[in-house]
Amino acid sequence: MKKSFGIMTALFILVLVSFLLMLVLKASSIGVKHASDTYIKEQAELFMQSSIENAILAIEGYERNSTSKCLKNIYFTSSDGRFEANISVLRYYCYDKENTSCKYCDNGVNIETSKSNGNVVLYTIIQTTSSPRNGDKKLRFSKVTIQKP
Repeated sequence: MKKSFGIMTALFILVLVSFLLMLVLKASSIGVKHASDTYIKEQAELFMQSSIENAILAIEGYERNSTSKCLKNIYFTSSDGRFEANISVLRYYCYDKENTSCKYCDNGVNIETSKSNGNVVLYTIIQTTSSPRNGDKKLRFSKVTIQKP
């Protein structure tokens, strides 16, 4: 009887230890997934900020005239192909729409003060691509900002 009790005790301890090891492995896999998700989210937010700054540069360098009108959409893809940005210019704010290059803008808005002259409202959408580096993670961020080019 003593031998069988020892075997039962040993089996119980083995099952208990294996259960605890499974819990440790599950917790570590959750930690790795969380770190990976956080990394991709931070990369997407940094790419969003960079895309907004590049859009401001594109607006500053764009030649507005009666044939080319104003910029409405700007597209960017990250250098590693993991993210893409779609930026829409919702509004151009102009102090005097008739005497500036903003008169060619369909989405130009007259304002009452010269302090906000040249401001633009940008609607930015950042999303992951089907890059193998992203795995199966799908992210999509959007942001509306007022910028002064």
